[in-house]
Amino acid sequence: MEKDIFIKYKMSSRDEAVIFLKSLWNETPKPCPLCEGRLDFLHKKAKKSNSDWICTVCGERFDAIKILNQLNEG
Repeated sequence: MEKDIFIKYKMSSRDEAVIFLKSLWNETPKPCPLCEGRLDFLHKKAKKSNSDWICTVCGERFDAIKILNQLNEG
């Protein structure tokens, strides 16, 4: 399962995925790993969350908790 997440998000290692997740939680997101677009909060109003992001270019959603769970399954 861990390999699937690496392929889906074009990451080469677990360390790279962890760095990406930490950037989301610190609210300083790295560019989208798929298209290099800018990531923005998925919920901008009352539910502003630092674990739910969306790419403004390709529309891919990044749910940090789900990504972490997939990494831990492997």
